[in-house]
Amino acid sequence: MATTTVEPKARKRRRKTRTKNISPLPPLVASHFKADQINLTPGKENVLCPSCETWTPITGVLGTPVLVPHHTTPYHDRTATPRRCSNTNRRIALDIAADAWREQLVERAEVSASVASRRSTKVLPKPKSTPAPAASQIRPVPLNAEQVRRTFRQHQERCLACKGEATDRNGQTLPCPDGERLAITFLRLFRQEPKRQAVREFFARERRRFDREYTKAASTREAGWAAVLPAVQSADQLRRTVPQAMRPAEGPEVPRVRLAPRQAAEQPVGGQLRCERCGATETSLAGAVATGWCRITRRPHCGRCAARFPAWTRTSF
Repeated sequence: MATTTVEPKARKRRRKTRTKNISPLPPLVASHFKADQINLTPGKENVLCPSCETWTPITGVLGTPVLVPHHTTPYHDRTATPRRCSNTNRRIALDIAADAWREQLVERAEVSASVASRRSTKVLPKPKSTPAPAASQIRPVPLNAEQVRRTFRQHQERCLACKGEATDRNGQTLPCPDGERLAITFLRLFRQEPKRQAVREFFARERRRFDREYTKAASTREAGWAAVLPAVQSADQLRRTVPQAMRPAEGPEVPRVRLAPRQAAEQPVGGQLRCERCGATETSLAGAVATGWCRITRRPHCGRCAARFPAWTRTSF
């Protein structure tokens, strides 16, 4: 009797994990995950496990949603001794609707696409350019009839309209506004050239005359300075011989006579004010003030004499 060997048949795997074990860890909250870290599509709910970062299905959505038992490594990368994840059978609170999650996912995808399309701006060094001169520093170049004539000839050699070769749709020759403008400018400068030349010659003559007069005046000044130079040098030598403490002060001396009272000095003598220095008189006090009279050491001085004294010694009436 022949014997037949029957191969063992694997037991059918359950489609859903059916267990009453619940992890003691606090439940996860779906709203705390980013839109791309959770999937709330009906029938395909899964979440990225925060412990092992593995996509894990969610079971019991209609009752008590929990994470299904899973290992710390994906199924296609398991080692010989797999280890169970600590978030196995951990509860998760689905506090966000599928429609709201889908809107957040779309918005995040649009933002990611816009950010990915951006490129960092390359910083280019600015070229070092010479600053433009100010308007007051620009010197206009005078027009010359010969320069305009050469420019006009060069334009005629390159311009088809000036040669008569440029035509429109009707076969008519097109005019050249640039050539016409250059021709008008050349004719105007050619007519004005004699007058311009006369003006240039006049200014050249005036410049030569000014140079001659300036040179003559300079020689006169040098001769005058040479004449007074010995006197200045002798005065400097005398000033050096006087000790520093005994050198005279600059300006006229202040009178050192015995001073009368202030009221007596201000009272006109014989109906008039008399200058203490030059003897000039003034009929009234108002006229003296108007002509610049001042008191120096309580004595009246006219405006011309008072100007010779330092300002700190002058007192107005």
